[in-house]
Amino acid sequence: MPKSNETASPTAEAIAKRAYELYLQRGSVPGHELDDWLEAEAELSSEAAAAYRPPVQPVVRRRSARSEAHPPSNRRV
Repeated sequence: MPKSNETASPTAEAIAKRAYELYLQRGSVPGHELDDWLEAEAELSSEAAAAYRPPVQPVVRRRSARSEAHPPSNRRV
């Protein structure tokens, strides 16, 4: 899967592999190909979305004119 700023969708190959695993888990009973494919696609898509972390934007804090004129005091009153 490409690494970019957007979540990548799973490849057809990855979906097919997971769908085959689901088929085997069900006892190799035919007739559920579409169900297996859709479940595999949903699983892999949710995993990709959970693993995705957007880039962190730095927080820029600016001092106001007032805080520059009167720096905070460490004395207690």
